[in-house]
Amino acid sequence: MEETKRPEKIKDKKLLIFGAIALAGLIILIMGKFTASKTPADETVMATLDPKEYSKEIEEEIVGLCQRIAGKCEVHAVVSLDGGYKSVYASDRQSTSGGYKNSTVLVGSGSAEGAVLVQYENPQISGVGIVLSCKESEKIKNDIISLVSSAFNVGTNKIHIVFGKG
Repeated sequence: MEETKRPEKIKDKKLLIFGAIALAGLIILIMGKFTASKTPADETVMATLDPKEYSKEIEEEIVGLCQRIAGKCEVHAVVSLDGGYKSVYASDRQSTSGGYKNSTVLVGSGSAEGAVLVQYENPQISGVGIVLSCKESEKIKNDIISLVSSAFNVGTNKIHIVFGKG
Protein backbone atom coordinates (compact mmCIF):
# COMPACT_ATOMS: atom_id res chain seq x y z
CA MET A 1 0.00 0.00 0.00
CA GLU A 2 2.93 2.33 0.64
CA GLU A 3 4.05 1.95 -2.97
CA THR A 4 0.81 3.50 -4.27
CA LYS A 5 1.06 6.56 -1.94
CA ARG A 6 4.55 7.55 -3.12
CA PRO A 7 3.53 8.40 -6.69
CA GLU A 8 0.66 10.53 -5.30
CA LYS A 9 3.09 12.45 -3.05
CA ILE A 10 5.39 13.08 -6.02
CA LYS A 11 2.43 14.30 -8.09
CA ASP A 12 1.35 16.61 -5.23
CA LYS A 13 4.88 18.06 -4.93
CA LYS A 14 5.09 18.65 -8.69
CA LEU A 15 1.70 20.34 -8.64
CA LEU A 16 2.74 22.51 -5.69
CA ILE A 17 6.01 23.53 -7.41
CA PHE A 18 4.18 24.31 -10.67
CA GLY A 19 1.62 26.41 -8.78
CA ALA A 20 4.37 28.34 -6.96
CA ILE A 21 6.20 29.08 -10.24
CA ALA A 22 2.97 30.19 -11.93
CA LEU A 23 2.14 32.47 -8.98
CA ALA A 24 5.65 33.99 -8.99
CA GLY A 25 5.38 34.65 -12.72
CA LEU A 26 2.02 36.33 -12.29
CA ILE A 27 3.38 38.56 -9.51
CA ILE A 28 6.35 39.57 -11.68
CA LEU A 29 4.04 40.47 -14.57
CA ILE A 30 1.77 42.57 -12.38
CA MET A 31 4.67 44.39 -10.71
CA GLY A 32 6.28 45.03 -14.09
CA LYS A 33 3.16 46.80 -15.35
CA PHE A 34 2.98 49.10 -12.33
CA THR A 35 6.71 49.83 -12.42
CA ALA A 36 6.68 50.65 -16.14
CA SER A 37 3.82 53.11 -15.75
CA LYS A 38 5.38 54.92 -12.76
CA THR A 39 9.02 55.34 -13.84
CA PRO A 40 9.62 55.56 -17.58
CA ALA A 41 13.22 55.01 -18.68
CA ASP A 42 13.59 58.54 -20.04
CA GLU A 43 12.72 60.06 -16.64
CA THR A 44 15.45 57.97 -15.00
CA VAL A 45 18.06 59.17 -17.50
CA MET A 46 16.86 62.78 -17.32
CA ALA A 47 17.37 62.76 -13.55
CA THR A 48 21.07 62.02 -14.07
CA LEU A 49 21.61 64.90 -16.54
CA ASP A 50 22.59 68.07 -14.69
CA PRO A 51 22.65 71.42 -16.52
CA LYS A 52 25.16 72.75 -13.96
CA GLU A 53 27.61 69.98 -14.85
CA TYR A 54 27.11 70.72 -18.54
CA SER A 55 27.75 74.41 -17.88
CA LYS A 56 30.99 73.60 -16.00
CA GLU A 57 32.19 71.38 -18.87
CA ILE A 58 31.60 74.18 -21.39
CA GLU A 59 33.35 76.68 -19.13
CA GLU A 60 36.41 74.40 -18.89
CA GLU A 61 36.49 74.02 -22.69
CA ILE A 62 36.26 77.78 -23.15
CA VAL A 63 39.07 78.39 -20.64
CA GLY A 64 41.25 75.88 -22.51
CA LEU A 65 40.58 77.54 -25.87
CA CYS A 66 41.20 81.03 -24.48
CA GLN A 67 44.49 80.00 -22.90
CA ARG A 68 45.69 78.75 -26.28
CA ILE A 69 44.88 82.09 -27.87
CA ALA A 70 45.83 84.43 -25.02
CA GLY A 71 49.02 82.68 -23.97
CA LYS A 72 50.01 83.42 -20.38
CA CYS A 73 46.74 85.17 -19.49
CA GLU A 74 44.79 83.84 -16.56
CA VAL A 75 41.31 82.99 -17.83
CA HIS A 76 37.95 82.69 -16.08
CA ALA A 77 34.73 81.85 -17.91
CA VAL A 78 31.08 81.72 -16.92
CA VAL A 79 28.37 80.19 -19.11
CA SER A 80 24.66 80.91 -18.69
CA LEU A 81 22.18 78.35 -19.98
CA ASP A 82 18.65 78.81 -21.22
CA GLY A 83 16.59 75.99 -19.73
CA GLY A 84 17.68 72.41 -19.30
CA TYR A 85 17.97 69.23 -21.33
CA LYS A 86 15.12 68.59 -23.75
CA SER A 87 13.76 65.20 -24.74
CA VAL A 88 13.29 64.61 -28.47
CA TYR A 89 10.71 61.99 -29.37
CA ALA A 90 10.20 60.10 -32.62
CA SER A 91 7.48 61.56 -34.80
CA ASP A 92 5.59 60.36 -37.83
CA ARG A 93 4.78 62.74 -40.67
CA GLN A 94 1.59 61.90 -42.51
CA SER A 95 0.27 63.51 -45.65
CA THR A 96 -3.23 64.93 -45.34
CA SER A 97 -5.47 66.86 -47.70
CA GLY A 98 -4.49 70.10 -45.96
CA GLY A 99 -0.72 69.44 -45.94
CA TYR A 100 1.19 67.38 -43.41
CA LYS A 101 0.40 66.23 -39.90
CA ASN A 102 3.12 65.30 -37.41
CA SER A 103 2.31 62.92 -34.58
CA THR A 104 4.43 61.42 -31.83
CA VAL A 105 5.23 57.71 -32.24
CA LEU A 106 3.83 55.66 -29.34
CA VAL A 107 4.58 52.09 -28.31
CA GLY A 108 2.85 49.78 -25.86
CA SER A 109 -0.76 49.88 -24.87
CA GLY A 110 -2.94 51.05 -22.02
CA SER A 111 -1.06 52.37 -18.99
CA ALA A 112 2.25 51.12 -20.43
CA GLU A 113 1.91 53.26 -23.59
CA GLY A 114 4.73 55.74 -24.09
CA ALA A 115 6.52 57.88 -26.62
CA VAL A 116 9.70 56.67 -28.36
CA LEU A 117 12.66 58.69 -27.08
CA VAL A 118 15.20 59.50 -29.81
CA GLN A 119 17.73 61.70 -28.02
CA TYR A 120 18.33 64.51 -25.56
CA GLU A 121 19.26 68.02 -26.68
CA ASN A 122 21.76 69.97 -24.61
CA PRO A 123 20.59 73.21 -23.00
CA GLN A 124 21.08 76.29 -25.16
CA ILE A 125 23.88 78.67 -24.19
CA SER A 126 22.36 82.09 -23.53
CA GLY A 127 25.55 83.96 -22.65
CA VAL A 128 29.29 83.67 -22.07
CA GLY A 129 31.36 85.91 -19.84
CA ILE A 130 35.15 85.74 -20.01
CA VAL A 131 37.69 87.54 -17.83
CA LEU A 132 41.29 87.68 -19.05
CA SER A 133 43.90 88.76 -16.51
CA CYS A 134 46.51 90.19 -18.84
CA LYS A 135 47.30 93.20 -20.99
CA GLU A 136 44.31 94.25 -23.09
CA SER A 137 44.48 93.25 -26.75
CA GLU A 138 41.76 93.86 -29.34
CA LYS A 139 43.12 91.02 -31.52
CA ILE A 140 42.92 88.48 -28.67
CA LYS A 141 39.43 89.70 -27.81
CA ASN A 142 38.18 89.38 -31.40
CA ASP A 143 39.83 85.98 -31.87
CA ILE A 144 38.24 84.60 -28.70
CA ILE A 145 34.79 85.96 -29.63
CA SER A 146 35.02 84.39 -33.09
CA LEU A 147 36.27 81.07 -31.77
CA VAL A 148 33.72 80.73 -28.95
CA SER A 149 30.92 81.83 -31.27
CA SER A 150 31.72 79.22 -33.90
CA ALA A 151 32.71 76.42 -31.50
CA PHE A 152 29.55 76.63 -29.39
CA ASN A 153 27.08 78.17 -31.86
CA VAL A 154 26.60 81.30 -29.76
CA GLY A 155 25.92 84.72 -31.26
CA THR A 156 28.82 87.14 -30.92
CA ASN A 157 26.46 89.54 -29.13
CA LYS A 158 26.14 86.96 -26.33
CA ILE A 159 29.88 86.78 -25.61
CA HIS A 160 31.41 89.43 -23.40
CA ILE A 161 35.13 89.69 -22.66
CA VAL A 162 36.77 91.95 -20.11
CA PHE A 163 40.43 92.38 -19.24
CA GLY A 164 41.38 92.43 -15.58
CA LYS A 165 44.64 93.29 -13.91
CA GLY A 166 47.43 90.98 -15.04
